[in-house]
Amino acid sequence: MSQASTTQISENAALVAVITAAIHAAIEAPAKILSIRQVNQGQSPEAARMAWALEARRQIFSSHKLR
Repeated sequence: MSQASTTQISENAALVAVITAAIHAAIEAPAKILSIRQVNQGQSPEAARMAWALEARRQIFSSHKLR
């Protein structure tokens, strides 16, 4: 394994640890992280907010029972 890939793996591990700690602090309960994906670097802040809003709506609608 090259030095660059080793550095990238350790940076990714550190990032996962920080995200995990932030989630635990926010919800104050154990949680299982299913995936972490990087947001498109070229994406505008407004587009990123819209993505969060759409995900929130998806979660709300999926929690409702179908009649």
